[in-house]
Amino acid sequence: MLDALTRVMSSRDSATAAHARRVQRYASALAHEMCASDGLLIEAVQTAALLHDIGKLAIPDWLLHKPGPLTREEYEQVKHHAVIGADMLEGIDFPGPLALIVRHHHENWDGTGYPDGLSGDHIPFGARLLAIADCYDALTSERPYRKGLSQDRAVKMIVERRGTSFDPAVTDSFLRVVQGIRATAPPPAQDVVPAYAFQLRTPRLL
Repeated sequence: MLDALTRVMSSRDSATAAHARRVQRYASALAHEMCASDGLLIEAVQTAALLHDIGKLAIPDWLLHKPGPLTREEYEQVKHHAVIGADMLEGIDFPGPLALIVRHHHENWDGTGYPDGLSGDHIPFGARLLAIADCYDALTSERPYRKGLSQDRAVKMIVERRGTSFDPAVTDSFLRVVQGIRATAPPPAQDVVPAYAFQLRTPRLL
């Protein structure tokens, strides 16, 4: 079933599928760094990373690829992908907290995220790992509506959100593993992006 969902996502949008594979790589490195003794959680994080955007199958293409800022109503519609994805995965027999990680990967450490406004340790640990991996790739990737940021700029933005968007301990671990990730990453992008792309909570980083 998980393989089928991955194939469906890839056939719908190759860019989203490529994003998911990169996020899986980052999240896996972070999970091994922080919870090496918990094999079930590592597997759940790896699988959730690959399928974290599966709920976007229910979002219209024109909305996902809109070239520019979303309206408030459009943003609310896109935000539903986290809940939709979790609902899709809820019925799958998986030993780790797969659906919970997918549902909560857009929660913020300070409680300003979605869909449930969880904060601090109330956010599932795997979701905290996925959140920072997802953000890093979103920042450094080319999108239809903006160019990607350089790796240095993306790291700086993540550091600035330590303790607000991201768990401080997870942020510190990510900064340790990101050097190895960057060693085999694509060449840095130019920092020529619209102003709205520099806000981590912008809907254009969904």
